[in-house]
Amino acid sequence: MDLLWGLGLGLVLFCFLWLNLLSLPGNWLMLGTLALMAWLGPVGRITWAFVGLMAAAAVLGEVLEFAAQLIGGKRGGASGAGNFGGIVGSIAGAILLAPFALGLGSLAGALFGAWAGCFIVERLRQESHQRAAEAAWGAFWGRSFGLVGKSAIGATIIVMSISRFVA
Repeated sequence: MDLLWGLGLGLVLFCFLWLNLLSLPGNWLMLGTLALMAWLGPVGRITWAFVGLMAAAAVLGEVLEFAAQLIGGKRGGASGAGNFGGIVGSIAGAILLAPFALGLGSLAGALFGAWAGCFIVERLRQESHQRAAEAAWGAFWGRSFGLVGKSAIGATIIVMSISRFVA
């Protein structure tokens, strides 16, 4: 029976992992599922201490995602305002393109939005087209690496959670 609990949990968590790619809070939904398992699930498998550890991992994923975009923008030469534009553009792009391509448009929207937001702000700051584009590519790649890092944290949450059910 524990194996079935583990497989079911793994399936649900894996579905939530994909939400990270849609710029949705997949890791936080995983954490909510683990909290539900700690409350209702088999005794001793998912404990509140484990949920707390996974909460720390989810926070780390968010910090990693945010820091990667900031660092990427800075490496590309973005100003603080350009980085802010990239973050706002990423959120706006994810929301605006979410209805397209079965929700995968939000991934493209987040990446393109990071580029466009940073580029627009840098051009408004009177930067040259080339410097603004370099900063925007930094924001784009930073957002990309942040998304990969956050998803890797989510995959770690899945592996650690499923391993609680393997004897």
